[in-house]
Amino acid sequence: MRYKIFLLCLIVLFTCLSSFSQSKYVYYFDVTLNTTEKSKSVFTGFGSIENSLVKLQVLYNLTKQTVMLAHYTDSSLAVSQGLYQSYFINGVKESEGNYENNKEDGLWKKWDSTGHLIDSSIYDRGKKVSSATFTYYKTGSFSYHFDDFKNDKMQTVSYNDSGKITREVSFTGQNGIVKHYNKEGIKIDSVFTRDEIEASFPGGDAGWSRYVKKAIESHIDELTEAGQSGTCRVRFIISKDGTVSDVVALTMKGSKLAEVAVNAIRKGPKWKPAMQYGRPVNAYREQSPSFTIQNR
Repeated sequence: MRYKIFLLCLIVLFTCLSSFSQSKYVYYFDVTLNTTEKSKSVFTGFGSIENSLVKLQVLYNLTKQTVMLAHYTDSSLAVSQGLYQSYFINGVKESEGNYENNKEDGLWKKWDSTGHLIDSSIYDRGKKVSSATFTYYKTGSFSYHFDDFKNDKMQTVSYNDSGKITREVSFTGQNGIVKHYNKEGIKIDSVFTRDEIEASFPGGDAGWSRYVKKAIESHIDELTEAGQSGTCRVRFIISKDGTVSDVVALTMKGSKLAEVAVNAIRKGPKWKPAMQYGRPVNAYREQSPSFTIQNR
């Protein structure tokens, strides 16, 4: 009986000594994972040698939950090399991938705090080769977007809350097709370019210049009396149908020029909406009407 107890004690002692010998480095980190002194630390890291690399396990001090597993070339933690994993405080995996000499390499994945995959990308020594991103909505519907940067290909697929496809966008280079799915079947729209086109005033820049000049001239006496020269930058939203809303002066707020500029844009004609993937989209726009007092 004494022999068994002695043997058990030796086993426990050997296990403790082995664990101690494996944890050769201890690090203390603040909330942003920058090194700090022990008394101010939020996370604690334990380093050990694994396959000639320093394996670092970082724990959240309050719960002892692992928040990061990483590998480095040496104890300075300056160069990442090998498997990297991060975790949310609730224990759900946040990201996983491989480093090659401090650069992302191979497959990298990211998840949200509920465990949904939100990004799956391929890297080649720090350069992103392809990327698939996933968006989830409260209704149960979701969509994913895929980019093949090497071959200049793009695809977007949207699903409803029943898991059925509602929309597909597929491009190679600048040419592609948009497919809209409905109860009757598929409606196919050919799209000739995926270049993003900014919203524009009717008549282009020349038309805008004429419009602004006319607006300022109609208030020339008030502007001159106010005695304020300068350029007023105005931001607003142009909707898909070209209507203007949310007009705000970003500079010269409270001045007569700001008042004239905001009213001119708000009461002006519809704009040509911005285009993306061959379809009109809502977009912000900024314009900068100017007024200079002429010396007489």
